[in-house]
Amino acid sequence: MVKNMSLDIRFTSRRNVICPHCNNIVMTEDVYCVDSGGRGWYPILESLGYYVPYDQRTEENDWYCKDMVLTTEQAKQVYTFIRKHPNLYNEDEVLGLIATALVDENAVVINANW
Repeated sequence: MVKNMSLDIRFTSRRNVICPHCNNIVMTEDVYCVDSGGRGWYPILESLGYYVPYDQRTEENDWYCKDMVLTTEQAKQVYTFIRKHPNLYNEDEVLGLIATALVDENAVVINANW
């Protein structure tokens, strides 16, 4: 894996807006975003399947600059990763975003470019 590339990553808490009449999701709304960056994020992005080395990319696994909505388990994995790697840029804000999103049952979304 090439780790000398720069990385910009955005974490977003996104909630579903439910129609009060039919109880269907009518749209999603970004609640809060936190930007971060740096090479320290590559291990977790790779384990989530978000970052795939260039020579291994296909149309199905190329997430470059695309939103990935994390499962609850994946969001918890990111939270645990951050706790074990406390020198990530804006780590406290990302931890707060993830914790609040999980409590509020919002989705955690990542979007990165390198």
